[in-house]
Amino acid sequence: MSINAVDSKKLVEALLGDLRLLSQEAKKKQNHVKEAAETGVVRIRNISTASVGDTVLITNLRAACTELLHPLVLACETRHTRLVQIALQGIQRLVQHRILSGNGATNVTNELWALVEAECEELRVLQTVPPLVSSELVVTGNTLAKCIVMCFRLHFAKDPIVINAASAAVRQLVSTVFERVIQEDGIFSSELTVVNPSGGRPSPRAAPPTLRPCAADAYMLFKDLCLLINGEAPIWLVGIQEMTRTLGLELLESLLKGYPSVFIRHTEFGDLLKDDVCPLIIRLFSPNVKAMHISSQHPSSRMSNSSISSYPPTVSHERQSFPISMRLVRIVTLIVQFYQNILHTECEIFISTLLKFVDGDRKGWQRPLALESLHRIVSSTDLVKWMTESFDCRPNSTHVLEQVAIGLSTVVQQSLVCTTFSSDQENELERSQEDGGPGFLTKGLWVPYVEHLTSKKTILLDSLDRMDAVAIPEGYVLSRCCVALCDMTQAVYAAIDKLCIPDENSESGSSEANLEIAKVAYANTQPSILAAIGSLLATSTDEIVSDQLLCCLSTLISAGCRVEADADLHRSVYVLAIMSLPSPSYLNQFAGIPPPSPVSKREVPISEQVFDLESWPSTAQVTASGPPCPCPVVSTDLWNKQVLLTSKNLQAARTFIASITTHIKELNDLWYLCMATCEHLSWLLAMRPTQVGQFERETRDDHSNGPTVVTNAALGDIGMLSSLMDKVAPAIAALPNDQFLLVVDALIRLSDESLAVAATGRESSLFPLAVLYRVCSLSLSRINVFWGKVSNHFIKVCNHTSVSMRDWAAVALTSLAKHAVKSKTSMDPKSQQEMVIASLLALCSIPHIQVRRRQLDCVMSLMQTDGSFLLSTSWPNVIQIISAIIDNDTGCELSLVRQGYLGLRLVSSDFLQSIPFDCISGLVEAISRYSKQNTDQNISLSALTLLWTISDFVYRKMEAVGSDASEVVWMVLYTCLSESCVDSRFAVRKSACQTLLQTVTAHGHALRAPAWHNVIWQIMIPLLDKVRSQTRCASTEKSNGELIMHHSRDTEQKQWTETCIHTLSAISKIFNSQRKSLLALNDFGAVWEAFLGYLDWAACYENAELSLSAIRSYQEVLLGKISSQTLNVNSHEKSNGSESTIDAVTPELPQPQWVESWKVWLRISRGLARQGCAAVANSVNAETKSTSSTPRMNSSTSSLTSLAPGVYVPGPSHLTAILHIFPPLFDKVAKSITIDDLKYESLPAVLESMMNVPIPSEQAPFVLPSSSTHLTPTQEALLEAVKIVFVECTISGTILRAAIPDQIRLLLKFASMATQRISPNKVAPGGQKSYKEYALTTIVPFSEYSLRIAIEFFTSTSQYPDVANSLIAIDIIKFLGEPLYMKYTCISPSTWKLAASSLMSVLRTSIPYARQNPEVFRGLWSTICDTMERWLFTPNKSNRLAADERKRDELMECQAIEIIRSEMLAYASRLPHEDVQRLISLLHRGSISQTDSTDVLDSHTQRNELAKACFDALLMSTDGAQADTEEEDTRGILGNVAVTSLLQRCTQIGQLLETSAYQDLEFLEIISALQAIDSLIARLARDPRMTELYSQLVSLFPSVVDVMPCCHADAQLEQQLIKTIKSYQTLFLLQNIPQSTV
Repeated sequence: MSINAVDSKKLVEALLGDLRLLSQEAKKKQNHVKEAAETGVVRIRNISTASVGDTVLITNLRAACTELLHPLVLACETRHTRLVQIALQGIQRLVQHRILSGNGATNVTNELWALVEAECEELRVLQTVPPLVSSELVVTGNTLAKCIVMCFRLHFAKDPIVINAASAAVRQLVSTVFERVIQEDGIFSSELTVVNPSGGRPSPRAAPPTLRPCAADAYMLFKDLCLLINGEAPIWLVGIQEMTRTLGLELLESLLKGYPSVFIRHTEFGDLLKDDVCPLIIRLFSPNVKAMHISSQHPSSRMSNSSISSYPPTVSHERQSFPISMRLVRIVTLIVQFYQNILHTECEIFISTLLKFVDGDRKGWQRPLALESLHRIVSSTDLVKWMTESFDCRPNSTHVLEQVAIGLSTVVQQSLVCTTFSSDQENELERSQEDGGPGFLTKGLWVPYVEHLTSKKTILLDSLDRMDAVAIPEGYVLSRCCVALCDMTQAVYAAIDKLCIPDENSESGSSEANLEIAKVAYANTQPSILAAIGSLLATSTDEIVSDQLLCCLSTLISAGCRVEADADLHRSVYVLAIMSLPSPSYLNQFAGIPPPSPVSKREVPISEQVFDLESWPSTAQVTASGPPCPCPVVSTDLWNKQVLLTSKNLQAARTFIASITTHIKELNDLWYLCMATCEHLSWLLAMRPTQVGQFERETRDDHSNGPTVVTNAALGDIGMLSSLMDKVAPAIAALPNDQFLLVVDALIRLSDESLAVAATGRESSLFPLAVLYRVCSLSLSRINVFWGKVSNHFIKVCNHTSVSMRDWAAVALTSLAKHAVKSKTSMDPKSQQEMVIASLLALCSIPHIQVRRRQLDCVMSLMQTDGSFLLSTSWPNVIQIISAIIDNDTGCELSLVRQGYLGLRLVSSDFLQSIPFDCISGLVEAISRYSKQNTDQNISLSALTLLWTISDFVYRKMEAVGSDASEVVWMVLYTCLSESCVDSRFAVRKSACQTLLQTVTAHGHALRAPAWHNVIWQIMIPLLDKVRSQTRCASTEKSNGELIMHHSRDTEQKQWTETCIHTLSAISKIFNSQRKSLLALNDFGAVWEAFLGYLDWAACYENAELSLSAIRSYQEVLLGKISSQTLNVNSHEKSNGSESTIDAVTPELPQPQWVESWKVWLRISRGLARQGCAAVANSVNAETKSTSSTPRMNSSTSSLTSLAPGVYVPGPSHLTAILHIFPPLFDKVAKSITIDDLKYESLPAVLESMMNVPIPSEQAPFVLPSSSTHLTPTQEALLEAVKIVFVECTISGTILRAAIPDQIRLLLKFASMATQRISPNKVAPGGQKSYKEYALTTIVPFSEYSLRIAIEFFTSTSQYPDVANSLIAIDIIKFLGEPLYMKYTCISPSTWKLAASSLMSVLRTSIPYARQNPEVFRGLWSTICDTMERWLFTPNKSNRLAADERKRDELMECQAIEIIRSEMLAYASRLPHEDVQRLISLLHRGSISQTDSTDVLDSHTQRNELAKACFDALLMSTDGAQADTEEEDTRGILGNVAVTSLLQRCTQIGQLLETSAYQDLEFLEIISALQAIDSLIARLARDPRMTELYSQLVSLFPSVVDVMPCCHADAQLEQQLIKTIKSYQTLFLLQNIPQSTV
């Protein structure tokens, strides 16, 4: 160091002044000092005089250093304060100007040591030592050590000033020692002598020989410091008695921080760090981590129990020492920062120890202390890169960087968990409001934020002057973690950025390796950082803090984009998205977008990372409130829930939109999430898109559900967000095709969700449509990439129910189409035009008016400008677009219909000759559409006129284009007309139906067989289907139109019924008129079956008019014309009369079709009967609920007054009409049907059911019986059908003869109607007369006539085995028993009389045959007995009956008895014994005269004739004389039975006479008994073998004698008594008295 002239002179003057002052002070007591001082003055003056130049002066002074120091040293030895002060001042001047030599420095040092020992001027000494050591290299080795020791000793002085000065001096000396090493290694290295290492082993008490002197001093100093800190004796710093550990650690820290190059350059120092410092730190750390053993790969890092037990007393295992721990952490931080490359394993251990501190003490100072250290570590980009490369990238190594991130995240999560009671939690929100500062607010917890924290600015690590930890501010830990995480994120990003930047000088594979390192760094830190940042951001209450966190989150996204970590990027974007919305759970709860699942098991799911703060308090300003954007994948209940958007959400939204715009090329599959978030933001802020796709603030409609309220404070943010959103579309438009399509797919998906919401009637977001339109409008140059997908979606939206959405889509599509036609692209212009028109054509399926109006405007403009240049392939699309304006499903706007019809008429008039002929079909269909529209009826009628025009045009062009092409158009024309036949308007249907039939009639001859096939199956049959369907579904409500309509057509049901009638009638006429053409069809059978199926349905439809018309059409298509009987219900013409229902020539029909027609007739008949019977059943059920059950007549005579209104019952006209078809139809099919068709379950059951159909009350007055037969037309038709079947069954050789019994049973069913009992409350149909009168005029004639026919059928066919063996006779006799039993209670007395005569006829006919086949007819005899018993002994008697009438009735009974006697008793041997016994009992019972107590005429009180006939029969039975010996035995048996019966009766009368009770007897009975006795006596005389008879007759004699007192009252009795007594003479005079056997 050079000293200028001024400094040299000042130095000389200062030295002279110090010596003079020293001489003056020492003259009193210290003469030797005075003399030495004066000598020194002289010496300095001489040197100054002799020296020429400053350099020479300084050199000479250095040479005289010993002489100059002598007085100063002597002054110090005096220990006199003043002298010592002056001497030290002089020494300092010499040191300062580098005058002191090496020997002088040693002397000075020794003297200073003596002063320290004497505790003299300690402060002056401390001021002298540092300059002494710092002046070049005059103090080295032991001298240097002694200087340092002096300072250390003074550090423990009593004076605080001295202590502080000593502390500073120590630090300065230590630093000076290491600065010498740097000088030695640098500039002055060539001047220093390097000590060569000796061959022997180096001494542990000396520096390694490989070090230079300065390095050796530094080495020994550093080693002694480690020994002193560890409580061991120093080696080099001899004389130090004690040293505080805090000072030693501070010195270590200063050396490690200030001179890292020394430790890195010299391996000896590195080994010293590894062998001494690191184990020392680990040992000192151990008490603070409860002596936990920390594993390490370095041997010096392992601790033994002895080392732990050898801790000095200053280290307490129980009490944590803050000063030591703080300084240890500072040292650890420095080691990790500067020496990580040479202390690899130790750094790992230190970081793990810090993490233990973080996870251990949660309430003390250790956690914030460790956090401050970790903050400094993770904020370094190089350290992040080093940790990743050294640990996280190695497969079997601890992931240090990941563990640090997890530790910081864990602290955040733990700090946000409330551990206080609920009573304290309620005050947290109030505390946050009172503080007013930044902080973090969670449920029940308020954590303030400590501001202005950095990695360099710390609280605990900088507390070097404190023995105890300072008071840690509340929220410091969380705030430190927050800042540390933000700095760590920046460091990670910087490291990734450095690794991802390609280096031109690097090797080929290094870029890939660096990229892998970057990916590992991001993957290991992102989950934890994201979890912590998300939680902090969710709870932050300060805008600045939130902005820092958002910046950190944005940095995470940027880093993820750099390394292409899709999964982690998804998580980061998701967290930023949920922070932009009202609550962390918003996307999952209201948008149905679940958080991404963790990639690995060690990652925490997003749902657990970010707290659900929906119900937590918040101090952020509310900027908007309202319902969330509806989403179809969530419950509709959530659509009405109110959510709040705060200023923090808007702050996050700005960051979110800016991030996706910046990293738009790396989002890939995240576009749906991003666009959905933007959509919900725009919805919550009521940002509505304009027609050009930009966004602006608009007010919701008043009628919307849950209006959004936006505060004025949010208006500025909304404008900023709008501008940010507007920048997204241009950025998307600049993407490559594949990524561009990903964006389009995401927008379409969002739009689909909006469509689903709008389908429920709720307002939905227009955001997806607006962005999609704007993006596409900016990308028209690549229309071929997106047009198909986008146009299809716009078309789908146009078809939606939401007015706003479909109008937006229509505007977007038409606008894009207009620009697309003119845009220059890589496509062929023809293909481009076809693609655009095809998109417009696709709008034809849209039923909404506003969409169709925009479509039509576009197309009409195109026609008017370029109509003549349209390609032939475009005309079909143009016509279809115009025709699609008409939609049958919805109403059409009048203006659209008129405009479209003008365009259609323009095409039909101006372009008809120029358009291709294959377009005519499309034109016909278009015209048909306009004919079917219901907006303007005049246009519909005019369109039908256009169809006539085109029909003529096709007919004229037939020769030119050929039959095939013409028939194609004909088919289209007929199809369109058939569709108009089912138009909703009755007038149009009627006109179209007439037009169709006339067209077919006019041009049907031009059609070939295949065309006729198509006409039938593609036009006629579908037409019938549609008419049937519409008729079924037509409303029955009366129309409220402006026109007044007749009551028969005032409902849709009636109008459609009329249409159905016209259609069936017309098609029936076509079937008859075109029968030849139809018969030529191969599938005529299927055609016939199908048409009859419709007639079957219509005939059974619940409408009288349609049903009757269908029956008439059925008759017409079968027979060629309709019979007059079907036109007039009361017409009684005979089907076999002169006026036949069939024309001379019946339309040709194959036999299979006749059989099919027969089946249809059966189905129709069953259907009609079923409808009537169902009405009766419903009526009966209704009545039984309100009244008691009574016998009812299940027939057409039932009253229908109780039927509900609207219940349909087929009338007599329907039944008569269908029955009139039966004769000719049966005549055609009689030879083709089987016996099963005529069995009772088939045809007879159908006829019976038809008879049971009731007559509606309103039709009853108009149903009049025939004047000749007294039968109604329906009854006549029924009986006529039965007769026809019977005639067919009696034909010789027929296979149907077995069906005769079933026909007879059917007639018996008809006859049973007259035997029904009449309920008192029964009302006749129509209610105009009593039911009995109605039955007498309508029911009884039919039933009696049916009975006559049945008996006639039986008597005429009883000889047929099929009839006889069917036992029909039993059924007839059993049936006849009912009217005979009812007798006088029948509706008409003629009924039972007819039954009686019929019974006798049947008996005469059936008994002879039954006698010949007794086994077959075994049940006949009991049936006869039952019927006779019910007839003869019925309780039903007449109250008022004339005598002659009674006699006539009695005569009929006698005739029946005669038949029994002659046909049965006469042949008793062939009858079962029990039946014979029963017949005798009946005769016995009938032989007793029966009295009628109600008869007023005494002379006719007895049925004498019946009794006489029965008695005669009994008597004749007792007669044993028979001419036929063959039956003698049988007659004897029968006689015995008869005798027994007579004896019983006589015995009864005798007993009455003996008891004088004969007054109760009638004289006729006594006379009969006497006559019986005469007869028995005569029998006994002829056959004496009857021993019992003899004894019984003898016992009766006393009873005969008892009659004598009363015989004079009646002459006839008296004469009979005399005769009987004389007969006893014969008995008594018998020669051989019969003897009874014992």
